[in-house]
Amino acid sequence: MHGAFQISPIHNGFLVFFPEFFRELLENAEKSLNDMFVRTYGMLYMQNSEVFQDLFTELKRYYTGGNVNLEEMLNDFWARLLERMFQLINPQYHFSEDYLECVSKYTDQLKPFGDVPRKLKIQVTRAFIAARTFVQGLTVGREVANRVSKVIENLPSF
Repeated sequence: MHGAFQISPIHNGFLVFFPEFFRELLENAEKSLNDMFVRTYGMLYMQNSEVFQDLFTELKRYYTGGNVNLEEMLNDFWARLLERMFQLINPQYHFSEDYLECVSKYTDQLKPFGDVPRKLKIQVTRAFIAARTFVQGLTVGREVANRVSKVIENLPSF
């Protein structure tokens, strides 16, 4: 019976393939968004791209197990984007941090981005929770299978 229990090659394949596949999807999404915004908005976007770079950094951190509250992080992203756009639309004025913070507090009532933040929050949260949970499940499954395999190997032969 020794060696009779092995981790499924399919499980091993998913464990290797899926995490990297999801990371590549995230990298491609970031690059595509960046390329599209550079073409569309040019220097205006390039001078403010850190808002989006920070978003993707936090999404990657969440996916890799970081302590990130997705809802809070997405709310912060939309608030920062609104503050930045408010300044860009009104370049003739200089706004204090307090004033910009006040503007972002009313995002829910003003809905400057329509329903997009709510819809995106739902989609991103579902996708990232599912992906991270799936990868964690694969990892735990592998650990359990390895432990069971060791126990089986140490059983006396009859």
